[in-house]
Amino acid sequence: MKSRFVLDQSAKSALYDLYLYAFNKSDSDFRKQFWSTRFDHGIPYGIYENHDLVSGLFSMPYKVNFHGQAFLMNGITDVMSVPEYSGKGAAGTLMKTALSDMYENDVVLSYLAPFSFAYYRKFGYEQLFDHQLYQIDGDKLPRVRPSKTGHVRRTSLAKAIPLIQEAYLSSPLSQNGGLIRADWWWHYLTEKHPEWQVAYFEDDQQTVTGYLIYTRTADEFHVQEFVHLTPASYQSLLSFVFKHGAGYQSYTFENANPNYQGDLLADPYALKVTTQPYMMGRIVNLQAFLAKYPFAQTDFKPVSFNILDETLEQNQGTWTISVTTGKTGIEYDSELKEAVPTFTIQQFTKAVFGYRSLAAQRAFGQIAADAEKLAKLDNLFIQQKPILADYF
Repeated sequence: MKSRFVLDQSAKSALYDLYLYAFNKSDSDFRKQFWSTRFDHGIPYGIYENHDLVSGLFSMPYKVNFHGQAFLMNGITDVMSVPEYSGKGAAGTLMKTALSDMYENDVVLSYLAPFSFAYYRKFGYEQLFDHQLYQIDGDKLPRVRPSKTGHVRRTSLAKAIPLIQEAYLSSPLSQNGGLIRADWWWHYLTEKHPEWQVAYFEDDQQTVTGYLIYTRTADEFHVQEFVHLTPASYQSLLSFVFKHGAGYQSYTFENANPNYQGDLLADPYALKVTTQPYMMGRIVNLQAFLAKYPFAQTDFKPVSFNILDETLEQNQGTWTISVTTGKTGIEYDSELKEAVPTFTIQQFTKAVFGYRSLAAQRAFGQIAADAEKLAKLDNLFIQQKPILADYF
């Protein structure tokens, strides 16, 4: 069933004008092209007042790979209102409507890039994805020898896509909660980022086992995405970057993997490393998520917990899960039980995604529950932090 706030093609021009004004963007053929692709593949929402479009957002359909399980995920982007209408709850109405529509359409997860973490926590989102930035001065580059096998080749992103797609899908960037990039999304990246260049590594069997997506300015060499499936591809691609030498004042590697890797450099003191909060996420349909969740144990007896979800009441209640010979059992009761630990949907999402365990949240005073019960649940969940390279 179509929501009354979903816009049709006739609203495309008005939504584009709202986007330009709300985000203080200038109109251009370049901008209109990639925004149009976003409109054509997304679900646009909007609210009118006196025949004027005053608030809008996109709900973008994607698929993600969560440790071998494919889930439908809608990304929220371009949440916008005209200034004279801000503060009247229009954006909140659209957020709740989009989430309700996701649930009704069997979408399991939702991600977004927040302008305010506090604001989106009101809708059940929580911080899940971080990036690490590694910066090194051009005059402090280490020497890295390329592999004795294989070759590094350069090309444009558009030409590289059919060559690097499989490497991306085989990398952690697409397996720990990251996007299963559809063809239209790869094309969209070429429209939005015409400045992106690609260097890829091809082994002696002519198989691409790694690549870099990078940009260059007068002062900086910036690696946007670095995939390496073999030691040879890592070594040769890193050597390719550093062979640019002192031609750039600084070199920056943006890593979607939040785990520190500075120890791989001979002199970590040469690096400046910063961790940046990246994107938020939430479970939209808890029943569907638990049914396919890759539990760490293939057999365990029933364990219960309460979930509080103010935005999607279908998730709120007592859940009992068990696994017998790999088959998941799920029981749900809309009434909360007093004898089991209680979590908000945000706290639970952080734990099952591997971002921060229930025990760790308890240690920081965020959860009040029995430590033994939390440990029992933690032992069932993924322990690797989620990874997301894409931005929307």
